[in-house]
Amino acid sequence: MGRHARPYPAVSDRRDGARRRTGADPRRRAAAHRGARQSLPDPLRAGLERYEASERKLYLDDVEPVLREGMDFLRDDGLGIGCYANRYMRVLAADGSVSEKSYGQSWWKSLAALERWAESHPTHVKIFGAAMKYLSTLGPSAKLRLYHEVTVAAADEQFFEYLNCHPKTGMLAAVETVGA
Repeated sequence: MGRHARPYPAVSDRRDGARRRTGADPRRRAAAHRGARQSLPDPLRAGLERYEASERKLYLDDVEPVLREGMDFLRDDGLGIGCYANRYMRVLAADGSVSEKSYGQSWWKSLAALERWAESHPTHVKIFGAAMKYLSTLGPSAKLRLYHEVTVAAADEQFFEYLNCHPKTGMLAAVETVGA
């Protein structure tokens, strides 16, 4: 499994939680819809690992909607600020049901573009504010566990292959494509 200790479960990026199994480690091959395959460690992956049941309502009512709004912005309008592609996904449990664990996976033009968004863009400022309010409300007893992973890949380490996909799938909307 490489440098990560935990296996990657199936994910769903649909609001209704419909099942979409990747079948492989998404750091190497994320079999997205319509046969897309990405072969590269993801430059940014951030997500929710866990929280206590007593914190559930506060997180789902106050933080998750703001997070989803920010993830939707990056997905729909992120290209203008250097985010080539973004997916916000929910982890599926072993039985195929949607869990409350989630993560976002983004591809960015540069680390500087990612840092600018994180430092000052209204969508991230709002996400950060909601998280800080959540944590200050619960104080030191908060059990919320968030994480961020960033990988910077050299040009020769990047390979994306899309089979039978619409022209806005993943990186196709953001980069020049070459024929096979």
